[in-house]
Amino acid sequence: MRSLRPPGLEALFGATIVLFGFRLGARPIGDNSTFVHLRTGIDIVAGGGIPRSDPYSSTAAGEPWIVQSWLASVLYGATERLAGLEALVLLQAVLMGVLAALVVLLARAGTPLRTAAAGTVAVGIGAAYWVPRPLLFGLICLALLVLAVERRWPWWVLVPVMWVWVNTHGTFLFAAAWLGLVAAGAWIDGRRFPRHLVPYAGGLLAGLAAAVVNPLGPRLLAFPFTSLEHRDQLRTLTEWRTPDFGRADGLFALVFIALAVVIVARTRHRWADVIPFVVFLALGLLALRNVAVFGVAAAPILGRALASSPRPAPSPAGADPPRLNLAFAGVLAAAFLLFAAGAWTGPALALDDYPLDAVAWLDDEGLAGPRSTARIAHDEVVGCYLILRYGRDAGVFVDDRLDMYPAEVSRDLDTLIGGGAAALDVLDRREVDAVLWRRGGRLIGTLLLTGTWVESYADDDWVVLSRVPRRQT
Repeated sequence: MRSLRPPGLEALFGATIVLFGFRLGARPIGDNSTFVHLRTGIDIVAGGGIPRSDPYSSTAAGEPWIVQSWLASVLYGATERLAGLEALVLLQAVLMGVLAALVVLLARAGTPLRTAAAGTVAVGIGAAYWVPRPLLFGLICLALLVLAVERRWPWWVLVPVMWVWVNTHGTFLFAAAWLGLVAAGAWIDGRRFPRHLVPYAGGLLAGLAAAVVNPLGPRLLAFPFTSLEHRDQLRTLTEWRTPDFGRADGLFALVFIALAVVIVARTRHRWADVIPFVVFLALGLLALRNVAVFGVAAAPILGRALASSPRPAPSPAGADPPRLNLAFAGVLAAAFLLFAAGAWTGPALALDDYPLDAVAWLDDEGLAGPRSTARIAHDEVVGCYLILRYGRDAGVFVDDRLDMYPAEVSRDLDTLIGGGAAALDVLDRREVDAVLWRRGGRLIGTLLLTGTWVESYADDDWVVLSRVPRRQT
């Protein structure tokens, strides 16, 4: 019987990066967009079906709504129902660990240190923007697509990959973009059509055709195009803006982006590598949400760039003893179990940045929740929390589904954020009874100066303003 061989250093270095990805996901969930996806999934699993119109707001109630990430929402809702929110944290940890593993496989450079360097840079580019959203499924599917083409997997592998991608996130258009850019570069390199890519193009098209079979039908395939009709509203969301490299997460990403550019620029490459690298880098610089996509697309060229350098002298015999590798593997396994235990025992949701006490006060006063018919004005982040808390009884003013809201709702939100005199017209026209706003916002000062609004609740971070009854004005 052949004895088991200890893992090599390349595998162990890669496992370390995977462990980093797992730990990154094993954190309490505080992302406001995830709250809406989770609540939607909970409602679907509870028997409410996939919504076709908005069930959560007072300003867009009944508006057509394409739940583009329905499959991810169902997975979130089913996980929460079967095992609780702690299991949802563990699910996010596993997804990020899988994504890190795929990126490391794409970045393999032939030696342990070179693979570790390429994988670390590729993961580091997007890690700050790996959040527990359906985008994770899109990144995993992109990695699988690139891996299938790079490793010459059977073309039919792309069929289930594309089906999952279409039904979880709207970034599936990047599949055609990446394959087309690689094909263009390969044509320039060889001055002939890259025939080896034809089966993969067929697999991609077959996957898109199969994706029509879903609860929402062909509308999912058109979603990325129809959402562009709301591009002015989407630009107000942080993820659609250019990255802010002055923030800690932006600076972290910028360091690894700069390293990637330096690594690639120092060696000569095929156009089939250069063109996708440059285009996806440009996409990342144009919108924050594309930075993580660039990290996946850059992984294989980083591996080749580092592998093309002169190889170091071979290590002396015995420098990589099996016992050391086994000890290394044991430490990684212990760390994995420790992080997994933490995912189950720690808090599932990170709610410190949300107005918990203010909403509890509103609930006690009958201004929020299932007993309320009042209308509350707030921003999109607060709206996401209210949807998670109250579901179909939330009646939010707005949340971050700005691709669904009518343009006038987004304009009204911008007016409230601006805090000028026009905000009073918005509140009157929308028949708003109370305003829940972060302390220090311009809107608070504007309303207090009118004498028709009074501070009803305040804490260190949040303020609730209510209309003064007419008999008191």
